[in-house]
Amino acid sequence: MDNGLKLSHKLILIVVISVVIFSAIFEITFYSISRNEILERYKDEAESLILLASRELRNPLYFLDLDEIEHAIQNIKQNPDVQSVYVMFPDGRIITDGTMENKYYNQTLTDCLNIHDRISPDDPLVKIENDVLHVCIPIIITEKIGMVKADFSLNRLNEIVNNLILTLLMIGGIISIIVIIVGLFISTSISKRILKLKYAANEISKGNFDVDIREISARNDEIAELSSQFNIMKQYIISTNTHLNRLVKERTRELEIANEQLKMQDKMQREFLNIASHEMKTPVQAILTYSQLLQLYPERQKEFTQAINRNSVRLQRLSNDILDVVKIESGAFTLNKEVLDLNEIISHIIDDNKTIILNKNYKVKLNFKPFQDTLLIEADKERISEVVSNLLSNAIKFNKDGEIFVSVEKKEDDNYNNYALVTVRDNGQGIDSDILPSLFSKFITKSFEGIGLGLYISKHIVEAHGGKIWAENNFDGKGATFSFSLPLIKSKTQ
Repeated sequence: MDNGLKLSHKLILIVVISVVIFSAIFEITFYSISRNEILERYKDEAESLILLASRELRNPLYFLDLDEIEHAIQNIKQNPDVQSVYVMFPDGRIITDGTMENKYYNQTLTDCLNIHDRISPDDPLVKIENDVLHVCIPIIITEKIGMVKADFSLNRLNEIVNNLILTLLMIGGIISIIVIIVGLFISTSISKRILKLKYAANEISKGNFDVDIREISARNDEIAELSSQFNIMKQYIISTNTHLNRLVKERTRELEIANEQLKMQDKMQREFLNIASHEMKTPVQAILTYSQLLQLYPERQKEFTQAINRNSVRLQRLSNDILDVVKIESGAFTLNKEVLDLNEIISHIIDDNKTIILNKNYKVKLNFKPFQDTLLIEADKERISEVVSNLLSNAIKFNKDGEIFVSVEKKEDDNYNNYALVTVRDNGQGIDSDILPSLFSKFITKSFEGIGLGLYISKHIVEAHGGKIWAENNFDGKGATFSFSLPLIKSKTQ
């Protein structure tokens, strides 16, 4: 019974706190909105009254008829909320305050002249200070000839607001009492049956599945349905244990596989660091060596300078590849696209590589078959050139005494969209079957030169342009073919 009372008290406390919080939020919100509406209406009425008075004061003020001015002031003071009224010159000096002694004559009301409180000096000024509403409106004929200011007491408004607060508190109190009484009755009824369910749940948690939860409640309500669901849950727990054991074994196997993958990734990273450090160390050491030799043998300046330049280019290429990978994986890789002729780009790269082949005395023959018409693409010129150069460089590296064929074609996909197909085919040693499935991944290479980033970067560049890149060994077993596609710019007739 004690536990039942504790649970009952908790339920009542939850209900009471919820009702009090809701009532407080509602009353504060309603009070705030109502007070603002009443205040705005009061301000509008005051402004309308003084605006009407300013129109009545135009002629008397223009002719400086003090009797008419004081008569107009007395009309304003018939409003019981008006405390004082002043008619002033444009500079703020008081002409009259409507009293017999006129004790504020020629004094200046600086607060009425404060232009920071208004958008324009000729606009009405309405503000509240110390429970007093100040309304100041210019008197204008063709220009401002004066001002009228009235001070309104907010006592009547405060009385209305105080009555509103009392009304809201009374309503909130009545609702809270009703909710507490109803909550006490309902919570007592619910808590007893919930405690019985709690006892049954404890027995099940101890492994005692013999308890029959369906007998706890004979009523046809939610708690009875809950007890029935508990009984179903008991059966489900038994069948779930076996399933969980199987899942644990499966997840353990997955973790073992993931651990192996992490070890492989760690191994790849170590290999990358070793390769990168070796590749960077080689040109750096060469540059330092040739720089020292240049000082010892200045007569061989041309030879040593060329060697320094060659290793500097190699070091720069390696640094750029590593930087590109960092940009790709951090999402900072960007393209500077422009409209280009793909034939023209590839033609220039072919010419450059023919010069390289000639200078290095390679026996490889480079053939280019461009498309017969212009192929316009929207692409980053430097990046597309990098892809073509990388494919040609690889073909030359693995085929120094064979033949390389480069072709550009115009194709159409299943959605009737035109694209350019670039193919680089050689008859060299081909692609090792071990690395072919992951050829475009990082650090994949069978060469002693490079760290296996070129094709990975090329794949990202092509895909960033909306294209695809792939590779395959030739059917005759001699050499390999690399291909990539790029979408063409749609013509107006398409």
